[in-house]
Amino acid sequence: MIKFVLKNDKSYFVIRRGISMLLEFIFKNSFSYKEEAYFSMEAVKGTSIRNEFDKIGKHRILKSAIIFGPNASGKSNMIKSLKSFRNLILKNDIQENPYPTYAGNEDPIFYQIVIYANNNIYRYSVSYLKEEILQESLEMEKNGDFEIYFQRKKMKYPILPDELKPLVNKTRKDNLFLITAKTFNDKPSLAVFRWFRNRLIFISRDTPPLLNQAYKIHKNIKEKEKLLNFLKAADLNITDFEVVENNSISFHITGGLDEILSLSKRSRGLKGYNMTIRHKAFDGVNDNGQFSLDLSAESDGTKKLIALAIILVSYNNSTILIDEFDDSFHVELSKAMIEVFNSNKQSNQFILTSHELALMDSGFKKEQIYFTEKADRSTTELYSVYDFKSEENRQDYSYVKRYQKGMFGAIPEILVGKLKESLEE
Repeated sequence: MIKFVLKNDKSYFVIRRGISMLLEFIFKNSFSYKEEAYFSMEAVKGTSIRNEFDKIGKHRILKSAIIFGPNASGKSNMIKSLKSFRNLILKNDIQENPYPTYAGNEDPIFYQIVIYANNNIYRYSVSYLKEEILQESLEMEKNGDFEIYFQRKKMKYPILPDELKPLVNKTRKDNLFLITAKTFNDKPSLAVFRWFRNRLIFISRDTPPLLNQAYKIHKNIKEKEKLLNFLKAADLNITDFEVVENNSISFHITGGLDEILSLSKRSRGLKGYNMTIRHKAFDGVNDNGQFSLDLSAESDGTKKLIALAIILVSYNNSTILIDEFDDSFHVELSKAMIEVFNSNKQSNQFILTSHELALMDSGFKKEQIYFTEKADRSTTELYSVYDFKSEENRQDYSYVKRYQKGMFGAIPEILVGKLKESLEE
């Protein structure tokens, strides 16, 4: 039996000041999303919800959200769209980035995001073609309303602070003005750029444990104790771990936390790391024995949990997107992790995708549950439980039961007979 206990007298994670969170993401003509899609991490006005951070002005920011839907319905493409937006900003050359339009069309891609960073709320948007930025704007919220800081229409700048006007000639048609301004230490532009670079983290089923970060934790007694307490509480029979350097080439991190997670870039001369996990052993008489396994020999679920635990211990005030969250996890462990995500024991914000219906009833409120569905069997629609009329929004019985009755759509149409027929000779 999996047991995961949150102890009120002990915090596994340190919550630091300086919250940086996602409030809203709007996107269009990106991957399987042909029409405009809207995703919000704000609590609905007038609702009672515990799964949120402290109120920031008029905004109540949610700690988590989860997206359900059939296979190939576009759940992962919502995450890919935000990741594409991030890549556009970090690489700053649209011609060097993939152009993930719906069905390969030549219409503009549109991305818009609202974030809280450096004690300000920013709204940044961009519309672009494969070789040209069409529109770009950065706004800041003041007294509850957004005011335009700069606005760009192709190579024209209708609104621009005087101090940024000399930078216009330094920005090519295929480059973002945000990056030019950031390079010259413009504070609002820097805040948005740093949020994308440092506070936006992506995890997929292929994310390996972060051995470079695990090595740092292993060398810090206090941090190591936190990580071990977490892994022990997850009922993995882990008693200790060791991370040692080796002389092999390791992965070099150059572009922020996403690169830390993907570990995709190699660099010469960097040391690698080996991680060994010690487990409790039972010899039939007592359980005082131990055995060790190399990390590579551990199950996919154990490796994934270790990676997630390292992130929880190491990072805070970040927005973490986990694709196929429940993959390789027991449903009770998945539920326990969601309880952790929504607790005051950690300060990150989580956005998950999942196929596990049981997670709908894991303490989520209606504005935290999203669905993806192919509108005409090709384009994706994204919507939340909150979008349905009030009688379907009742809080007094299971979301799963309502979903299974077809109240929320997003149910796969599987032709079992055709599946069988396809196997006939």
